Amino acid sequence: MIQSRRLRAALSLTVLGLVAAVLLSGVDRLTREPIALAEQRRALATLTELVPAARFDNDPVFDRIEQRISGFDQPAVIHRARMHGEPVALIFDVTTPRGYSGDIRLLVALNPAGTVIGARVLSHRETPGLGDKIEVRRSDWIHQFRGRSLNDPQPQRWTSSRRGGDFDTLTAATVTTDAVIDAVRRVLMEASAEDHDLWRQPEE
Repeated sequence: MIQSRRLRAALSLTVLGLVAAVLLSGVDRLTREPIALAEQRRALATLTELVPAARFDNDPVFDRIEQRISGFDQPAVIHRARMHGEPVALIFDVTTPRGYSGDIRLLVALNPAGTVIGARVLSHRETPGLGDKIEVRRSDWIHQFRGRSLNDPQPQRWTSSRRGGDFDTLTAATVTTDAVIDAVRRVLMEASAEDHDLWRQPEE
């Protein structure tokens, strides 16, 4: 009798576990697409903040390629803005794993000459009040990349002021600072590489 009750209890727990797993799987499927769409809309809004819609006549959301960039675990998504077929900007959507608290995802927009139009952080888990100042709504720190290029400053100066470089160090957030500086530098290096042409594929 006791053994029978234990067996029924074990079966009940197993069934409950299976039901819970199925429900969670269903909820995950239902929410995954809306979350992805919301993230895409946010990225698009940030893209047009960096490169105003009046400056291009194609659809950069779909005119894009994926590219592996050294130092990033995930492939970069490179959006291309054009006006009358002529290049206007490359917008790199990259995620650096070097943040103090993990991944930092950001957009870096470059003009055809290889100069930074602007950069924005899309998501991160950095410390509130310290590392979160990489967000444009928290401080103007991210604006210091505007107008910079691979040789401005010189390569050895592409680091935080705390390490003798040309970029301001966020107080008590040196690791976060260095992660973003390094990400922008890697984007510039990729754009300047001579073994590929990031504009070569036309808009589909």
